[in-house]
Amino acid sequence: MSGCFKRSFQRRQLVCFLAVALLPLLITSLFLTQIVRAKVESDYEKEIAGRAERTDAAVSAILDKLALAAQKICDNETIVSTIDETDPWVRNQSYAQFYSETISLRAYACFDLYNMEGERVYSTGSGSHDERLPLYWGILRAADNDLGRFVLMRGEGGGGDSALLYGARCLVDTEGIKRGFIVIGVSDENFHEILKEEGLGTEGLVLLDSHWQVVYGGEAPEAANAGTLLRERLLRGERLPQKWKSGGMDISPLGDTGLYKALLRSEIFSTDVVRTMYTVSLIMAGFCFLLCIFVAQRLSSSLTSPIKRINSAMHRLQEGELDTRIPVDRQDELGEMSENFNIMATRLEKYVEGQVRAQQELDASHIAMMQAQMNPHFLYNTLDTMKWLAKANHVPEIATMSAGLAGILRTSISSAQFIRLKEEMQLVANYAQIQKIRYSDRFRFEMTLPESLEECIVPKLIVQPIVENALLHGLEDSEDGLISVTVSETDGILSIETLDNGCGIPEEIMECINSRDRERLSGHIGFYNVDTIIRLHYGERYGLHVSRPSEGGTLARITLPARWE
Repeated sequence: MSGCFKRSFQRRQLVCFLAVALLPLLITSLFLTQIVRAKVESDYEKEIAGRAERTDAAVSAILDKLALAAQKICDNETIVSTIDETDPWVRNQSYAQFYSETISLRAYACFDLYNMEGERVYSTGSGSHDERLPLYWGILRAADNDLGRFVLMRGEGGGGDSALLYGARCLVDTEGIKRGFIVIGVSDENFHEILKEEGLGTEGLVLLDSHWQVVYGGEAPEAANAGTLLRERLLRGERLPQKWKSGGMDISPLGDTGLYKALLRSEIFSTDVVRTMYTVSLIMAGFCFLLCIFVAQRLSSSLTSPIKRINSAMHRLQEGELDTRIPVDRQDELGEMSENFNIMATRLEKYVEGQVRAQQELDASHIAMMQAQMNPHFLYNTLDTMKWLAKANHVPEIATMSAGLAGILRTSISSAQFIRLKEEMQLVANYAQIQKIRYSDRFRFEMTLPESLEECIVPKLIVQPIVENALLHGLEDSEDGLISVTVSETDGILSIETLDNGCGIPEEIMECINSRDRERLSGHIGFYNVDTIIRLHYGERYGLHVSRPSEGGTLARITLPARWE
């Protein structure tokens, strides 16, 4: 199956069309659906979070105010010390202060003052209230067990005077004696007023106490579910996080009041809506599939015939039929391909003919080169004869120059491209000796080559051009010149430095050498050749660099890898 697919251009074209048309469509539809869902849900999450924050702020603020009012009453010695007072005038004075301490918060709650027997002493409410509260259970019991704190407890809720939430604190006089209780009740009407002032609605809001009993939430089934969910998790031994989602609601603590709030969540995307979106995507994909099949068949039939014709012509060309050509009957890319094939076949035919001629000429040049090889050897043998004749006739200068020139010639005509460093330095020494005789010892030549580096392998004739340039240009007008060649090695890098005490290289020439500008190096082509040879063999980080030392003269440094093979 795989081989059949690979051999069929039409099948591959169809698969490519389907991949290009269907995959982006399906992926785009999927991502678009997910992005829309994510965006809507994100906006809904932000709305829920904002509402939760505003609810927290509103309820926590009013509870803090109630707790502060309870604190003020506890700190009022007149109210605390006269709870059990029977004198009407004293009671009126005490009630006046009680009324004054609570006047700003009566729109939010009802304030009641009870003595230690549970009998109500003062109240800011109207109508029938509980004249007595039990001390052994309920809100008074909680306040008595938690001295110094404002405790909250769930009320019965509903209509009438029954509150949905109670807050209480035990009143203690300056001597530490318990004198009574301040009880604050928040009713449904009070709670609605709090949310209304903050611009919040009560729909979908549920409040629960620390025992997961519903404090506020009406009779909606979801309200009862919030407490049930919390209790089930606690019974399973699970820890409640600071905020979690379950059963279509967000549940989180309401500040540090000990209460929990639950915000009921509505379903943003129904199953039918999501199914409809995916169905539309599949219908569009099916239409694109049929369109791809139709277009692929028409296009493949238009491409197959000229491609087969070009393929057949290429096979004939491979068999050696260089005069193969394809008739051009189209103006599109395939026609251009056929025309280019014809051009290629024509050039290939001419190239083969040229190669045959070039090979014939190369064979002839090889014969001529072999015949010409006798000339350098003849010159070397003649110089060797001159050396022995000079020694026989006691002319040492001629013998020395002949021997040095013979050594240079022997190295230059060698077919080897690389030589040992000591051979290269010997060639340089021979050259310097010849020039010292020629210039009547107008300069001195010094050479430092560590024994450990003598066997290093370097390209031949890379130092002699540098020494020659130093002699011809640097010491041109010098009567006591010095040329020194120093070889060293550091971290695998071989450095060959040639230093002269001449007039110094001009800035323009130094810039041309260091920038490797051959066109401007007229008269100093040896520098460029040495740098080029080293770079071609070892890379751009190596080569020749020229500088002018502070003490004068010219310093040419050759760097290349230290290699012994």
